[in-house]
Amino acid sequence: MEDMYKLVRDFFSHDMDLDDLFDSEAIIWIDWREDDEDVVNYFNDMMDEPIDIQTVSNGKLYGDDIVLQKGDNELLIPYGDEKDRDVTIKYFNDFVQPDYEVRWFTESLGNDTLGFTVLSGAEWAKLNDEFGADTVRYYFAPINLESNMFNLDMDEVFALLALRENSEGVNTDFSVQLDWITIINKEKALTEQKENGQIDLKQYVAAKKEIQKIKDEFVAAHGEMD
Repeated sequence: MEDMYKLVRDFFSHDMDLDDLFDSEAIIWIDWREDDEDVVNYFNDMMDEPIDIQTVSNGKLYGDDIVLQKGDNELLIPYGDEKDRDVTIKYFNDFVQPDYEVRWFTESLGNDTLGFTVLSGAEWAKLNDEFGADTVRYYFAPINLESNMFNLDMDEVFALLALRENSEGVNTDFSVQLDWITIINKEKALTEQKENGQIDLKQYVAAKKEIQKIKDEFVAAHGEMD
């Protein structure tokens, strides 16, 4: 882990340029068609204290489920009808925190293959303290259970690429935009659930009201978004 941290720190301290960072061992490259068990193993290999990984049969067409274990903690990654790279990455990241944290290398935005980096929580905190959280987030975006990475549609990707081009290396607006897109995606998904008959009117109204509350809080904090 120390070597990975040094590589990332060298980039922020201008001892390494962006092209060299792309080619360095600090970045894990994952294709959207990647096997999910391989994704978990790539991340696990980056940690000084790897977690236990098991697979369990479930009778589903997509194959075995993945179970993460650390001490007394255990998590069956909750896939739906098919395995999904975003689900794998998000739940692995949530499971290993706060000891470790997976971040999305956002210079890979717009590609079929996306880059990720795993550092300890303490190492990300040191980078934030030394170089500023906004600058670190510009290149390495935090991931939560609402994040979309491979599942961003092209309109969203183009909007984010345009925002990055105009942000001059500081990620405040970019991070805010990612949060906004998450809210909009939840709103779209809710509408689709209603139109497909997956939820009834009462469920739709309750969920719609909750999303609207989140949107209102977001606008109050950040202003209107295009």
